[in-house]
Amino acid sequence: MMLKMVSENFRIYIDGLFFKGSGIGRYYESLVKEMSLRGIKIYTCVPVWLKDDFEENFKDYNNIEVIYVSYSKYYLKAFAAQSVFLKKLEKKVDLFFYPHINLPFYIPENTVVTVHDLTPFTKFWDRNILKRNYYKFIFKRAIRQCKGIITISEATRNDIIKFDKNVEHKVKVIYEFVDDKFIKSDKTGGHENDALIKGGYILFIGNRKKHKNLESLISAYDKIKYTLKYKLVIAGSKDKNNRLKDDVDLLIQKLDLKDEIIELISPDDETVINLYKNAKLLVFPSLYEGFGLPPLEAMSCGCPAAVSDIPVLREVCGDAAIYFNPESEDDIAAKIIKICEDKELRQSILLKGKERLKFFDKEETIKHYVEFLTGFAEADRK
Repeated sequence: MMLKMVSENFRIYIDGLFFKGSGIGRYYESLVKEMSLRGIKIYTCVPVWLKDDFEENFKDYNNIEVIYVSYSKYYLKAFAAQSVFLKKLEKKVDLFFYPHINLPFYIPENTVVTVHDLTPFTKFWDRNILKRNYYKFIFKRAIRQCKGIITISEATRNDIIKFDKNVEHKVKVIYEFVDDKFIKSDKTGGHENDALIKGGYILFIGNRKKHKNLESLISAYDKIKYTLKYKLVIAGSKDKNNRLKDDVDLLIQKLDLKDEIIELISPDDETVINLYKNAKLLVFPSLYEGFGLPPLEAMSCGCPAAVSDIPVLREVCGDAAIYFNPESEDDIAAKIIKICEDKELRQSILLKGKERLKFFDKEETIKHYVEFLTGFAEADRK
């Protein structure tokens, strides 16, 4: 097949400045590993202070040539300095792929970007007008100058087209997939004796940005804490210095929930998997998402999910979750109680979750990536 011929000789640059970052970092790592396993030659750049982490993470993968640089994402130096080696790489690679939209000063002709979401254009993002205008500049520049755009949901595709209808022909939707480590974990099941947190608990996984709506979940939990008699576990990163109190910390203090809520800051994947496997349910109360991976991760670990009734989560979860109005603390509370107390509902959701996961098959997803990305090289060779 032509696809196989092209992919075997395909050489791609995948930008790694977000390596070890939470969302984009995991996305980057998964794609580099999966493409490496398929024999694709990969060039990438990574901040030099992450060299040990990179070599440990990719020690079992071949076909990767890494360039260590003295800058990271968002550095002004990166905007200019990257241009030097990108020009040198143009004769070596067939395509430049950025798993984000933070492009350097020089943009090679064959460049593809990924747009994960348009959160900075929502009411939930930073109100600083300079930051908003800067993001608008780099976003508009990226989607107009690139050759192709990958996005992770139909909902985000629609947002991109609303922003600029002229780029509609460039946009390809390729769904995310659940990492194997989550899929394989379900084989062992959840065991109370192995649980990092003893006793029953409901779980929130994610950062504390406003669109994640964590404060509404905490307020809803406060209404049912004595009825439910479960802890609330909050696991994820904080926007500010971990030693400083943010709005979530202040709300927990105001509601006097420090004994009922357990916080785990920036847990590793092993910890997150353990949390999923032993939780009564995952609650995902986001007001806006580009995709929404935690509900699928929860399903893969045998944990039912209660999620916001917003279009993108309907698109992702289908009938494999219970939905609530994210702007109603009472509805959030009611749905938590319902899924915790209704054993038949729980079992039904878990069974539907196993079927839903087939829709996000890793092999099919990677196939779509390879077809889309190598398609540009194939077109150039004709």
